[in-house]
Amino acid sequence: MTSNVSPIREGGQPPPSAPTASSGEADQSGWSARVHSVRFRVVAAMLVMMFAGLVTAGLVTFAVQFQESDARVDQALLDKANAIVRLVPITSRMDGEAFDKGLHKVAEDIEPRSNEVMAGIIDGRVGWTVDGSPEQNLLDKAMYPGAIGLRSAAGAAFGDLTANGHPFRTVVLPVKGPAARVATYLLVGRDTNDLRDHLASSVHTYVLVAAGTLLAAAVLGSVVAGRLLDPLRRLREATQVVSHEDLTQRVEVRDGTDDVTLLAKTFNTMLERLDEGAQQQQRFLDDAGHELRTPLTILRGHLELVSVHDPEDVSATRDMLLEEVDRMQRLVDDLLLLANAGHPDFLRKEAVRMPDFLHQVMDKIHVLADRHWVIDETADSVVDADPQRLTQALAQLVANAVKYTDPSATIALGCRRESSTPVDGSRLPGSDTLLLWVRDTGPGIAAEDQQRIFERFGRAHSGRGQEGSGLGLAIVSAIAEAHGGAASVESDHGRGASFIIRMPLQSVGARL
Repeated sequence: MTSNVSPIREGGQPPPSAPTASSGEADQSGWSARVHSVRFRVVAAMLVMMFAGLVTAGLVTFAVQFQESDARVDQALLDKANAIVRLVPITSRMDGEAFDKGLHKVAEDIEPRSNEVMAGIIDGRVGWTVDGSPEQNLLDKAMYPGAIGLRSAAGAAFGDLTANGHPFRTVVLPVKGPAARVATYLLVGRDTNDLRDHLASSVHTYVLVAAGTLLAAAVLGSVVAGRLLDPLRRLREATQVVSHEDLTQRVEVRDGTDDVTLLAKTFNTMLERLDEGAQQQQRFLDDAGHELRTPLTILRGHLELVSVHDPEDVSATRDMLLEEVDRMQRLVDDLLLLANAGHPDFLRKEAVRMPDFLHQVMDKIHVLADRHWVIDETADSVVDADPQRLTQALAQLVANAVKYTDPSATIALGCRRESSTPVDGSRLPGSDTLLLWVRDTGPGIAAEDQQRIFERFGRAHSGRGQEGSGLGLAIVSAIAEAHGGAASVESDHGRGASFIIRMPLQSVGARL
């Protein structure tokens, strides 16, 4: 079926019945429509998940970085404190005061960095400090109580001190003098403000990069979602245009195998089926209106002219009207058959063995007229087909042959498999065709009429076209097409005709 495909594009005019809204209402309605659109929801859901993922990744990453930074500072402070203690010269005659002075001297010789400080805690007080900053005392006197409180005889004690807005990380290490006195502690501290600034800068950079990533993802996601959902938009626009009066509209579908594209293709297929059904109904109405008009006119004319006082006229008119009613009944039955030819339940297929089938058909039809009946040949095959519909088609062809032949003519049935062999001589699966035919030795059909006779109400201009409704061969063609094949005729005018039904290989089950 060929249909007029008109793609639905953006910018199309709204339906004529759409009411005109004010500017504010239109803006509000447009914004509400965008917010509730599938595209907006998809992009919003994607951004929410990305935001949650970025926040979680940032929190975990920077928490680990802060812990690792504190661990590195602690290890560096402890290593420096141990190094200072190892460098203190210890002699057997050295008392505690001399040891403390030696510890102080080693701390001054090491020269702490500008952000570091060292101090000696002796007998519960800060005895000396060595400040790495020449401009300010990093270890402010206000920090002394906190530093002293960090002492622990069990080993190194780490802690945090804060003064004047400067965070300090410290380690307090107990130091044993020569007299095994544990009253001296070495404090090594570091101003961690620079580390905190560096980590804060990293967090700030991460936030900016994450915000840029979300913005880029929003733009790119909107474009990608728009392209993926474009078939849905065109589908919605198509549903607004399609009506029972116009089923020719189709959704323009781009190449792809995603679910939305497949939905658009399925929608087009549905429209094609609806369009085909509507065309079949329209053809049925047109055919019925065209063909029933004449018998109805005949009925009305005879009823108007009949003389009710003349019994013979009434009887003759009655017989004529009953004949017209019978012809109308046959015509309606044929039209209904053609209208149902495209329905899925039109055929009831089963395995049909062709030799038996042809002989059964011959047993039924040879009583139609006094002719020379022949079976030309049979294919020893089993066919997946509807035997009743095939019998109906062959009977129609035989009745047509009987109508246009005399008692001396021959009418033959036949069936064979026709193989289509490629140029290279190989056999390809599905290349065979099953042929059924009815042959007669009647007057034949002119070449210009051979295609027209299979159309509805089509008749030959000469030879075989005097009688009938013109639906018989159309029914044969419909049955052949329902089996996946086609009906045709081979004839030379004046030399008989062969009506052939071809069915493709998929209709053939197996060869016995």
